[in-house]
Amino acid sequence: MRPRIQDEFTGLPISRQRKYQLRMQRDRRCTECGEPANIGSRCLKHLVKARERQRTKRGLKRRYYGTLSYKLQAIEPSKGKAVKRHKVSLQTGVQS
Repeated sequence: MRPRIQDEFTGLPISRQRKYQLRMQRDRRCTECGEPANIGSRCLKHLVKARERQRTKRGLKRRYYGTLSYKLQAIEPSKGKAVKRHKVSLQTGVQS
């Protein structure tokens, strides 16, 4: 049997799934798969999945190229859906 994890989330009255998410956020890892997450709480793959899922759910047709997922996708096009997009500066959010 594994030893019980003792940290700042152990005594909180929340579900074990939420504790897992909080631990992943603390360690700067994706809250869904555990991959390293440089910026935000998810890896690029899950940022893109969440973005597209919300667009479908809300029936949105327009794309907001200034969002974090598009900026990261422009830097690292090999992950997620690699589609040629506008170049967007991560610091300024200005298209070039």
